Amino acid sequence: MLDLFDSGKLDMASSCSLSLSETPGFPRFFDNWDKYADKIVLRPLSISNAPEPIRRLGCIAMNTPVEFDMYAHANSTLVGGTRMINGLGGSGDFLRNGFLKIMHSPSVRPSKTDPTGITCVVPKAPHIDHTEHDLDVLVTEQGLADLRGTAPKERAQKIIDKCVHPDYKPIIQEYLDMATKECLAKGIGHEPQLFDRCFKMQQNLAQNGTMKIKNWDIKVDLCEN
Repeated sequence: MLDLFDSGKLDMASSCSLSLSETPGFPRFFDNWDKYADKIVLRPLSISNAPEPIRRLGCIAMNTPVEFDMYAHANSTLVGGTRMINGLGGSGDFLRNGFLKIMHSPSVRPSKTDPTGITCVVPKAPHIDHTEHDLDVLVTEQGLADLRGTAPKERAQKIIDKCVHPDYKPIIQEYLDMATKECLAKGIGHEPQLFDRCFKMQQNLAQNGTMKIKNWDIKVDLCEN
């Protein structure tokens, strides 16, 4: 934000709090107080994140998730679906009520156990804060997927084509193809998912330190009646 002010690309910022970095963010801000103070307005949360002005003003909402899945459900709060790293904040208000709703993320995040890292695009998010109905555009360094007006299977293919890292693209593409074939054969193919397999990448990360699985085969022992 301070870089945008200094470059002249940002004239004014409105927020309910300042969460700059300990260094160099806050020292830089206070050392240049006269430069930045009149460019920032802090309002109560009930005003800054109120749905009505967000919708009336036609805000463009941009937020960063932990991960999102191939149907555009986004996880903003829980790593692995269990470990909280932050609260939801105002992303829910802006993604539900904004004019254009964008989520941007790296396609992979660094990992000590995999040279590529872990994928931020998965078959199914283990925790969902924002549904497919809230998001218009997904962006990674691989590309931009404009999902407006697309059906679920179209949306999934566009996300795989545009947003997934090349090391993970064939893995997730194989899952979509397999899920589509099996679900359509049963007449339930609007948004294909295989619940015995959709979290296999996350399970492999927990057990073997990588989300690169060898195949999608899985053995499920069903309880007898």
